[in-house]
Amino acid sequence: MIRFFSTLLFASLWVGCAATPKSGADPGRLSVEEEQVVAQASLELGCDRAQLQMVKLSNDGDMMGVKNHTFSVRGCGKQATYKTSCGWGECSVFNLAQIQSVTPQRM
Repeated sequence: MIRFFSTLLFASLWVGCAATPKSGADPGRLSVEEEQVVAQASLELGCDRAQLQMVKLSNDGDMMGVKNHTFSVRGCGKQATYKTSCGWGECSVFNLAQIQSVTPQRM
């Protein structure tokens, strides 16, 4: 019974941390992977890193020492989704889709 509750507590903490938005303004609190995502998003969105909010969307698995994650980054009225692939001392960041405006367009 104790094992069940400790597993449940660990899972809820893990999910809560994964869904917490992080700001690009504090590079000391970001992992190397997250730092690269924020740098790429700042360039592509044309937005200062202090205005960016990043959320880890998924942990896409670990295969042969390579970890894959998906992030959403929003700032300056735009949003982009990034896929990372990190392993063996290297980390690559890929933009998964076109950059989208998150503000309503007027006709």
